[in-house]
Amino acid sequence: MASHEPVQREQLVVSSVEDRRRPAHGLSRLLVVALAVFGLVLLGPSTVSLIRDPAGAPVLGSLNVAAGLLHLLLAVCVAHNGRRMRVIGWMTLAALLTGALLFGLLTWTGTAVELSASVWADGGRRHLYLPLFLPLVAGVWMWFSDPRRIVVTAERMEGLGHSISGRRAERPRQCRRPGE
Repeated sequence: MASHEPVQREQLVVSSVEDRRRPAHGLSRLLVVALAVFGLVLLGPSTVSLIRDPAGAPVLGSLNVAAGLLHLLLAVCVAHNGRRMRVIGWMTLAALLTGALLFGLLTWTGTAVELSASVWADGGRRHLYLPLFLPLVAGVWMWFSDPRRIVVTAERMEGLGHSISGRRAERPRQCRRPGE
């Protein structure tokens, strides 16, 4: 027969983790503001033109709305440093850079003249090349601020420091006399 003794279970202890990272200041905030403002600058007029005249240029209006939404999404992704948002940010960067390069190439070569009213026309020349420049800056920022890459680099440096200090401890010091 089975015994009816009480089973003692170990209590799972969960400790809280303190986030000791300093808050983002300076360039990251400027980048987020620049991306958000540029996204709103693109989104506002494009949405208004699509609502007022939906049959005028629906493809161009939709592309400009998409560009504005992508810039706003990228602003959120740069502001948030979580793993999932970083993945979304990299996909958003890929979409923005692909649009800027593809539409820039098509309008520079004269292949698609009807796209000349797009945000990305001629690489974003109408908007001071910001549709090409801002995603590049955001990509560099996301690369250098990746927490996993920073931790791996710090661990490598710490391991290197330990190996160097271990070598120094093993090597006997040779005393030199003055004048030798």
